[in-house]
Amino acid sequence: MSMPVIALGRQFGSGGREIGRKLAEQLTCPFYDRELISLAAKRAEVREELFAGKDEKAGNPWLFTSVYEGGSLVRRGRSAEDILFEMQSQVILELAEQGPCIIVGRCADHVLRQAGVPVCSLFLCAPFTWRVAHRMEIEGISEAQAADTVRRLDKQRRKYYTTYTGRDWGLPENYDLCINTSVLGIEGTAQALREHLTGSRMFS
Repeated sequence: MSMPVIALGRQFGSGGREIGRKLAEQLTCPFYDRELISLAAKRAEVREELFAGKDEKAGNPWLFTSVYEGGSLVRRGRSAEDILFEMQSQVILELAEQGPCIIVGRCADHVLRQAGVPVCSLFLCAPFTWRVAHRMEIEGISEAQAADTVRRLDKQRRKYYTTYTGRDWGLPENYDLCINTSVLGIEGTAQALREHLTGSRMFS
């Protein structure tokens, strides 16, 4: 079975990280999410702290601090957000060269397709109320706090994706497969995705 890289987009609270990790275990392939921050910092030859709070955020073109540090791969004078996106994009392409893997967020679907790399793009979604309840359970926070976080992170991810791809985040036709994770839950969704993907023509 030959498998393309899987790019996993997700609404906040839909269980993207959990499902992605379980799917990677079932497919026995590497899984990359927050690790991409460290890998990007290493590639840029900068302190990881430079990217703190910048992951999956679009830089403000009118209000940002220019970065003038880093190695030869860094285009200086740009925002930390822009540098992080560029470094993560380079890392994503390198990881794809090493073989099949699952990459969460970071516009990986767009980055890989632009480079002509075979990719299966997935998008995970769920009703707002389900996502709020899921975050409440995971973080032990109030409904109001969870709802505020879900709204804020969805808005942040939408702006990030649109800024760096010129495409609409979460629009079904922009992905190979969209799935509502509330229907089958975390375990069930991971299992259903494995069964679908391993039986897909993409993997033949």
